[in-house]
Amino acid sequence: MGKERLIMKLNILIFLPIVIFSIIHTAVGEKINIEIKDKVTLPEKQMVLGDIADVSCNNPSLSERVNNISIGNTPWPGNVRKIEKDIINARLMDEGIDFKEITYGSTTSSLITVESITITGEEIIRKAKEYFLSKLSRPESEIVIESDRPPMDKLLPANGGDIRWEISQIDANKDRGNVQLIVRISIDEKQYLKMPVFFTIRTYEDIVVPNKKIDRHDILAMDDLVIRRMETTKLAGVTSDNIEDLIGKRAIRTILPNIPITAEMIDNPPLIKKGDFIKVSVQSGNLHVVTKGVAKEDGYMGKVIRIRNIDSNKELYGKVEDSTTVKIIF
Repeated sequence: MGKERLIMKLNILIFLPIVIFSIIHTAVGEKINIEIKDKVTLPEKQMVLGDIADVSCNNPSLSERVNNISIGNTPWPGNVRKIEKDIINARLMDEGIDFKEITYGSTTSSLITVESITITGEEIIRKAKEYFLSKLSRPESEIVIESDRPPMDKLLPANGGDIRWEISQIDANKDRGNVQLIVRISIDEKQYLKMPVFFTIRTYEDIVVPNKKIDRHDILAMDDLVIRRMETTKLAGVTSDNIEDLIGKRAIRTILPNIPITAEMIDNPPLIKKGDFIKVSVQSGNLHVVTKGVAKEDGYMGKVIRIRNIDSNKELYGKVEDSTTVKIIF
């Protein structure tokens, strides 16, 4: 035990002069003066004390060391960060500098803002519109794009980096009604902004409408139809902008004048109507017989219908071949 105490005393005696020299050295020769700047605007960066204060010291090496003490990050564009003297003292202590040997000017805090550029709401809307129009399959003349909730102007750091826009659509298949896009803005691959943009898309098309009342089961004719420019935003299944495509179609229900003709309003008339006299074709091996019959129901191309053979008076089933012929199925 006596030997250990002796070693401990020797260690204390060895290091004590170093500690004393250090304290005296700081106290008598290296006074530091810090003049805090009231307001500072900086580029986006990791701040050091020299960015927000003027540091003076008769020791150039110590002065440089104090100037380069980290204070933290600059605030987000549009915001203000306040750095007070107490925060500076804490950073000095972290670096092993005795803040008691430091004198300050009259200013006790600094307000920091960051250099920024403005991205206007109008520019955001324009970029989103350009993206949406580039994805459309219809011509721009057929749509009207309205912005119900235009975005506010946004601030980004003015660090001179490359600005990259990335825009996507929530429902990529939607081309009318309420549409939502997401706008992302990055600078040098770092994303600074992500925000939704909302559009109302109205569509206007040249479509076929009747110029008079069309009754149920009427066959559409050239004189019944006209082409008009109409809003089709809420319409589904608009049939055509070509009158010839609809000639010969049958109305499934009554269609009023100037009402867009949609797919659920029309169908193809039957090739064979119930009660029509038809040719009945019977094929059995090399034997082919054609006789007469009567359709017991409407028949469409390729569909099976019930018929009555006139000669035998029997009911049979056959496939519609054309407007006059049914082929018997065995």
